[in-house]
Parts: sequence; C-alpha cells; structure tokens
Amino acid sequence: MLKYITSDNFKCLKDYPIRKLVEDAEAFGPELKKQKLETNQIRKFLDAINRLKAKLNQDDEEIQQSQMKEEEKEKAKFAKIKDEIVLLKPKLAYAAARQDAVKSLSKVMSAAIDKVYTKEDFDRLVQLIESIIAYHKAEDGK
Repeated sequence: MLKYITSDNFKCLKDYPIRKLVEDAEAFGPELKKQKLETNQIRKFLDAINRLKAKLNQDDEEIQQSQMKEEEKEKAKFAKIKDEIVLLKPKLAYAAARQDAVKSLSKVMSAAIDKVYTKEDFDRLVQLIESIIAYHKAEDGK
C-alpha cells in the first residue's frame, strides 16, 4: 500500500482507484494485526479524522451567506481544515515513536496525507482509514 501511495501513479488522493484502495486495505489490515497494532490505536486516528470531517460539514454562516459559488464555498470550508489535516502527521510520528506497532500505519497515513489537497482527497482519506479498520477488525483485531 505504501509503495503505491508514494509512487507517481497519482498526485492527489482522490485519484487512488477505490477498488485498488480496498484491495490494498484488505492486505494491510491483517498486516497491522500481525504487528500487534490494536484497533483502538487506529480508532484514535479515525476519531481525529472524524472531528475534522464534522468541522468540514458544519454550517459556516459567513461562508453560506457569501456570494460565492457552491464550488468556492466548498474550497473555503476545506481551507479551514487543511492545516489540521497536515498536523495529523506529527501526531502519527509521536504515536509511532512510542509504539513500534504504529510505524506502518504512520508511514501509510502520512504518505496519504501528503496527497490531500481538496475535499475529495480528504473524503478518500476517510475511506482509506475506514477500510483499514474494517479489515484489521475482520482479522479479529482488538
């Protein structure tokens, strides 16, 4: 998965083909299980992503009342969380430094975050982490 994400196959995460993403998550979830990564470690990251997702979906009166087109409003809303998405990388690095089992997840998610530039990229990031958790849990992850 890491090799594919860091390759030149695509520049934006939204271009990660969904079927390839699911196939990669199907292989990566059990790999994380073998490394003894617990589901709660992945969920901590998902919770952070979900908080950003909620923030993105909040009605921002200033943006809603503006004369911007819908596409511009989406960009303005995304601009409010894009720095926070990048700031997830140091949190992942810290978690990986504290626990070896987090290192693989940290590398994959950091590479994915590097390819998030738009709301559509962010949506694909959410799909990525949700898929990883699902396949990790399917391996009877704790």
